Amino acid sequence: MFGRESQDPLTANIRSLVAALVGSAVAVTIIAVSATIIIDHRTTRLHAERELDQRTILVAEHVRAVIRTDVMLLGRVADHFAGRPLPTPEAADADREALRAMLRDADGVDSLWVYDERGDAVFSTAEERLGRLSVADREYFQAARAGERLFLSPLIWGRVTGGFFFVVSRRLEDPSGTFRGIVVAGVPADRFADFYRRIAGDENASVAIRKLNGDVVVRAPLPAAEPPKGWPEGSYVHERLTEEAGVYEHVSPIDGVARLYAFRRLDPEGLVVIAGRPLDALFAPWWSRTLLVWAVGGGGVALSLALSVLVLRAARREADALRDALRAVRESEERFDMAVAATADGIWDWDLRTNKVRRTARMKALYGLADHEMGDDSREFWDLLHPDDGPVLRAAVQAHLERRSEQVEAECRVRHKDGSWRWLFVRGRAQFGADGEPLRMVGMMTDVTERRERELLVQAAHRAAEAEKDRARYAANHDPLTGLPNRAYLTERLTALTGAAADGARQAVMLLDLDDFKAVNDTLGHPAGDELLRIVAGRLRSCLRDGDFVARLGGDEFAVLVPSACGTACGTLALAERIVATVGQSAVIAGRPVRVGCSAGVSVWAAAALEPEEAIRQADVALYEAKRTGKNRVVLQGCGDASHPACGSGAA
Repeated sequence: MFGRESQDPLTANIRSLVAALVGSAVAVTIIAVSATIIIDHRTTRLHAERELDQRTILVAEHVRAVIRTDVMLLGRVADHFAGRPLPTPEAADADREALRAMLRDADGVDSLWVYDERGDAVFSTAEERLGRLSVADREYFQAARAGERLFLSPLIWGRVTGGFFFVVSRRLEDPSGTFRGIVVAGVPADRFADFYRRIAGDENASVAIRKLNGDVVVRAPLPAAEPPKGWPEGSYVHERLTEEAGVYEHVSPIDGVARLYAFRRLDPEGLVVIAGRPLDALFAPWWSRTLLVWAVGGGGVALSLALSVLVLRAARREADALRDALRAVRESEERFDMAVAATADGIWDWDLRTNKVRRTARMKALYGLADHEMGDDSREFWDLLHPDDGPVLRAAVQAHLERRSEQVEAECRVRHKDGSWRWLFVRGRAQFGADGEPLRMVGMMTDVTERRERELLVQAAHRAAEAEKDRARYAANHDPLTGLPNRAYLTERLTALTGAAADGARQAVMLLDLDDFKAVNDTLGHPAGDELLRIVAGRLRSCLRDGDFVARLGGDEFAVLVPSACGTACGTLALAERIVATVGQSAVIAGRPVRVGCSAGVSVWAAAALEPEEAIRQADVALYEAKRTGKNRVVLQGCGDASHPACGSGAA
């Protein structure tokens, strides 16, 4: 009896101890497993968000580079049609082949289409004959006709191609800015989706590119029909458009798959890139590890004596999972490097704390350098900059680091290995720490030398054309012998002056004729006569006042236009007499003294009293009178007012 009574408490104590140990082990296991699962879940989530955000940045830069390439392609097409009308569909074969040649240099553009000002198809690189195809009802055509030079369309179902695509269109204009039509680059809807799926390594990865107004440009997976305009009701991205980027979960309305999405706004392109991956795929490794941890924990409770062994095995499994995760990261980085190698732009990553720069081989190739010929020192870039462009780029970088600009954007020249200067478009954006200090800057470089050279050629041609116009205008209005304005220019000035004169304002015109000029030509020859005419032209210029106008009418005849005159009271007659006296001075031509006289007929009239033609006729009558009454004199006739002291005829 004693033994039984003493054994029961012992058993109870052992059971209690075992229960306490098991309970403690279970509690510790649950706490440890739960903490591990929570921490692992948060780590997995943070890693997934970071990786998805990085992929979204890459897609955004890819979209920006592709759009820029498409815009440059459309610019080449616009230059192709500059200064000449669009061809008719029947005569478009040569232009179709020219655009096909341009298209071969543009990766990813499916076709080019040209439409006239009515929206009717002129030709396409994809079809030999288009029939009666019109895009007058399309949004991109209406936007171009309204004045937009470039337009990125929403997702469209192709009436000809029978598939989804979007277009980048450009307005075609004549030199005066009149709308002539549009050129359209057709881009398959899966262009950016394929790029994203390659770098994400997931066929179920989704991507969407929307305008800021919500219109869908690209979507994968594709919808059954053209998506509606604008943002969906209650859109997470629409509510956060003021932010540059963000991450959220959402169930896709297209295929019903729950995904983790990251979005990033593209400025100034006015686009939003939204990339997603299924939650199942992102958290599949976590679920596996969670089941494993619970299995290990349950095994630890059931097999408390082998707890240490199970812990070691769990540690080994965790190490394997970590190794798998590291291998996945390496594979992801390799996919990233492959995607970077596929782009035509050079990419750089500048660590602002160490001043070291990681450059892709493509960036070094922009300088004509092999991969080993440029290191990681940032000074190598600045040393190769053109002296005139260095301060500009440094100022742009400093403004961005001080957060006075959204990003660095500049075009600059760099020294190529062959000694030439190449134009590069540099774009970059900095990453800032929690304290606001800049940590790093990542960006891209694009060779734009060909575009800059084309712009310089266009500018030079424009300047040459303007200079030629000026020379032609001058030749049409001036006498080639004396350089004085000619009869046509005099008529133009006289008409303009009369139309602008106030009622009652008086003007004067003088007709001048050299006396005995024929004798100079007969005795000394025509070259001497030409030299005398040039001397007379110079003397006439020396006599003029501000506002007076002198012209050669032909032969030895000249004219002087006085915009503001009032006969003898304001010196018109005195001006004519001074001209006659100055022209009549002797000159030496071919070593011989020459002297000719000058007769002048002056007509003074009021703007409202006589037409310019009648005033010239009166001056001609006065000139005839001066010649008839002895030459080398001035005859004044008419003033438009009988009471004026200069009315009638006078002589000097």
